[in-house]
Amino acid sequence: MNDDLPILSPGFGPGSHGEEERPDCLSMPRAMRTFERPALPEPGQLSGHPIALALLERLQEALGAYRVGEQSRVIGLDRQPKADLKLLQQILGEGEVAIQVGGQRPVRIQETVLTGVWWVQLQVGLGEVIGQWLEVADVPALVRRRAFAEARWPQLGELPNGLLNAGPVLVELLDAAKRHAECALATPHVVNLSLLPFSPEDRRFLAEKLGEGAVTLLSRGYGNCRIAGTATPGIWCVQYFNSSDRLILDTLEVTSVPQVACAAQEDIDDSAERLREIREALE
Repeated sequence: MNDDLPILSPGFGPGSHGEEERPDCLSMPRAMRTFERPALPEPGQLSGHPIALALLERLQEALGAYRVGEQSRVIGLDRQPKADLKLLQQILGEGEVAIQVGGQRPVRIQETVLTGVWWVQLQVGLGEVIGQWLEVADVPALVRRRAFAEARWPQLGELPNGLLNAGPVLVELLDAAKRHAECALATPHVVNLSLLPFSPEDRRFLAEKLGEGAVTLLSRGYGNCRIAGTATPGIWCVQYFNSSDRLILDTLEVTSVPQVACAAQEDIDDSAERLREIREALE
């Protein structure tokens, strides 16, 4: 049992979407989060923790070797001393992106202050950690693997009265999703709901038909972006909010993973340089 291991903070706080009805993808936090350099430990704290320094060196190598589109680089943490892991978590800090992956073995993922470096934890019960690792990737492999593992195609059936545009939107999305399932689309197919007349009945119908998927992601920076996989293959709910938690863009995307959720190669390269600076400061 690993109950003394560092546990990632929830990353998904309580919040409200206001009175306007729209498909619920995630609960929003109240506070906007921006980048903060982690508080580095004093040199004396590091002298007794060579494993933490060795893990940082391995992470440096992984960042230097990884290229977007390749298999992610994983650094296992299960058998490492608890004190070293806590120190490592202090050094890497918490970034702007938090992910939850549902299923029989729920997963909590927190991006570190280094974009493209993810701290992944398998958790059971009341936050008990049963496995964890660092992963260098544009987006963690579990997100791609589990996002639509249990997805199903909805049946249209008879449309209820009072709908404005939900019927045509659903047909368009399903057509794009089925083409994507046969051969991955070169560019995402995006439906901008912000530009369409949509009644409360439209939103309820669309949310019911698309269903709730396994992956939810929240990116908190200068405003907020929340992303949630639906229960329909390839369809994601992507919503953008300003710093006052006001919805400014409401979209549905057909793609493998929305691009906004993925680190670019430039981000990975920048993280490698930032880690190098952190290690120099520690030395």
